[in-house]
Amino acid sequence: MLRKVTPFTPAGRKRIRRRCPDPAQPTTGWAWASLPDDIARQVAALVLKYDTVDYIALRAVCSGWRGCASTPRDPTLRTRLSVRSTGSIPLCDGDAVRPDDACQITFIHCKTARSLRVRLTELQRHRIIGFTDGLVILLHKRRTKIRVLHPFTGVAVDFPSLVPVYHKLIKNRTCVLRMNAAVCSSVCVSPTTSIAVVAWFPWSSVVLSPDAGHPSWQWQVIYNSMDLSNTLTFQGQLYGFMQSSRQIVQVYPLKPLNTVVDHVP
Repeated sequence: MLRKVTPFTPAGRKRIRRRCPDPAQPTTGWAWASLPDDIARQVAALVLKYDTVDYIALRAVCSGWRGCASTPRDPTLRTRLSVRSTGSIPLCDGDAVRPDDACQITFIHCKTARSLRVRLTELQRHRIIGFTDGLVILLHKRRTKIRVLHPFTGVAVDFPSLVPVYHKLIKNRTCVLRMNAAVCSSVCVSPTTSIAVVAWFPWSSVVLSPDAGHPSWQWQVIYNSMDLSNTLTFQGQLYGFMQSSRQIVQVYPLKPLNTVVDHVP
């Protein structure tokens, strides 16, 4: 009489079930959580040198690594970690959808070419008016307040509303919606922030910047007749190109004598 064989099992063999290792049991080998603190700090410093996103992921490994690496959430955006170490630039998706409508921005790292799509709920009520060193500059669609946002840490610095300046100098809503802005290093000592925002508008020669050292901290007109066509931020300073005079000027910080840096032939 023939013996029945279990389907999908070779005759005369028993099915062997592999057991998953018990996480409670100690594993042999090196435990990364027991890495010495001084070595963990050196590893964190090297990771921070290349990418802020990887640095945030490193701090999430365990409590020991989190204690060896300082937090990237600086409410003043004062440290180098918060402002200058992201190494990422924003990209357009090419699907005819603005990032503020999609509530997400795609970044690519300059050194590793790795792309990362970040979802930001703050974009629902704001309009993107500029990027500087990985920081996102937003304009509130109703209150016209300026907000500088770190897309990876969520730290934000708010600036005053443009309403007083709008009624006096701009008087054009389309001009405000298409404005541009850049983040620079502030020349004023303030306990709340160490950054300054410089804003300029199309079809207008007015350049604005809020003075953190002013008691009311309102937007101030720093130039009345500067028609900027292209701008560049470098080491916390803002430079611009004036199409009419073919001059390269230093926009911020202000130069007391001459703002012209060079001429374009």
